[in-house]
Amino acid sequence: MSTLYPFTDADLDEAFGSLEATLFDKKRDAQSPDSNPSPSILIVAGAQGSGKTYLLDNTLLSSGHYDHYVRLYLPMFRELHPHYATMQEHGTLHVYEHTESFIWGLCGKVFAHAFGNRYNIIMECALDDPGFASFPAQAVAAGYRFNVHLIACQKEFSHWATLDRGVRSIAANEIERFMSLSAIEGSQANARVILDAFENACTQVPNSEITLYRRGIETGMDSKVLCHSRCEAVDNLAPQPDFQGQPFVTAAHLNPSFQIRRSLEANAPCSYPQYSQVVHAGMLDAQTRQQMVRLCCKTLDRAQQEMTRLPTTVFRELSSYVLKYIYP
Repeated sequence: MSTLYPFTDADLDEAFGSLEATLFDKKRDAQSPDSNPSPSILIVAGAQGSGKTYLLDNTLLSSGHYDHYVRLYLPMFRELHPHYATMQEHGTLHVYEHTESFIWGLCGKVFAHAFGNRYNIIMECALDDPGFASFPAQAVAAGYRFNVHLIACQKEFSHWATLDRGVRSIAANEIERFMSLSAIEGSQANARVILDAFENACTQVPNSEITLYRRGIETGMDSKVLCHSRCEAVDNLAPQPDFQGQPFVTAAHLNPSFQIRRSLEANAPCSYPQYSQVVHAGMLDAQTRQQMVRLCCKTLDRAQQEMTRLPTTVFRELSSYVLKYIYP
């Protein structure tokens, strides 16, 4: 807990109480353990800068399929900190830093209420806490059905994306933080145990689904589906021929046959090795390298306009990428 801006359990209770009426104004498909259909959880997972929130807001939620789901975190939750107004005087980076412990406490209460009362849930997972790996088994035991979306993103592109997002957010006075490449690599180090847990959970609940995306310069900055599988029976994940009628993308310089398949004969988790291929791939071809340079230069140009509000590391890290990728 930040000693600069302390808060109490009563503050967390008050914040939760202010959200409860609207956040949980949702239809519950499964109000008791033996009800049918079972409750569902939508999980969007990927390291920082992989485009989780963008995919969620602009593709998944816009479909209308998740209108009755409870979202476990929204940036506006931070405004409920009892010292939020005082923090604002020091800028949005300061607000983000000093609301972290508060937001984990508040979101823990939101999750406990949603999970305990069998609401459908939306969870974003940045892979930044290995504790996420313990949750899927609990949800299986509670009867939850899974819809997991994994976004694989080359790690240096992810880092640029966090820098660009941060610069844009500061310009718009939105609450944000800046990530280091080492922090993103730390999240990737947690990926195996977390993604294995998500995949294993999908094998235990029929009609669960798991989808692997790739996002990067090569995909036009959007998340494109590499493969999609459905649990047709316990211990079985069957690859599907397409995703909602759309063909899968291919990655010429990577394994061209991405596929998540589980059966009694092949019962080892397989999403992480394929995810890892994308994360650790280099940006090798000249066109991709040139585009990385252009992106970093555009971000640097925007950053110059907010120079007094940005940490110097932003300029140093963007400049280092320009120097790295400008030469073949």
